[in-house]
Amino acid sequence: MAFTKLNLTRDQLSTFLTDQQQIKQFELLFQAVDTLQVIVGTDFEYQADTAFALANSALAEIASLAQSMEVEDAVLSAKIQQALDAIPPLAQSTAINDAVLNAKVQLSLDAIPRLAQSLELLALAPIRNNIELEHDVVGILPYANQTQRVRSNTVLTWLSM
Repeated sequence: MAFTKLNLTRDQLSTFLTDQQQIKQFELLFQAVDTLQVIVGTDFEYQADTAFALANSALAEIASLAQSMEVEDAVLSAKIQQALDAIPPLAQSTAINDAVLNAKVQLSLDAIPRLAQSLELLALAPIRNNIELEHDVVGILPYANQTQRVRSNTVLTWLSM
C-alpha cells in the first residue's frame, strides 16, 4: 500500500479553518503524520498470530504443569492416607506392648520382697555337717560351711548392693 503526502496549501486550509493558529496546528499535524511509519494490516495479523501462538504455548505448559501437580498431589494424598491408616494399629500395638511391659514390671516388683525374704531364710537355715552335704554344696554354696553370723552378714551385704 503506497503512502502519499497531503500537500495542502495554506489557502486550501483557510477555506475551512478560520484562524491562522488553527492553520499552523494543522500543518504541524500533517508533519507528524508524514513522519509516522505506515502500518499495513498484515503487520497486525502477523503480530496477533505470534501472540496467539505464544499464548497457546503458555496455556499448554500451564496445563501440563497442572496435570503434573495433580498426579503429585494424588500420590502425596495416597501416602498421607496410608500413614494415617497405619496409626491406629500401631497405637493399639503400642498400647498392648505397654500394658504387657507394665504387667511384667509389676510382677517383677512384686517378686522382689519375696526373693529377699527367701534369701534371708536361706541364709538363716541350719546347715547339716555331714560329708555328703558338704560334698554337694562345695562350689555351689560357698558360705555353707561358715557360721550362721558370717553367712547372714554376707547375704545382707549381697542384698544391699
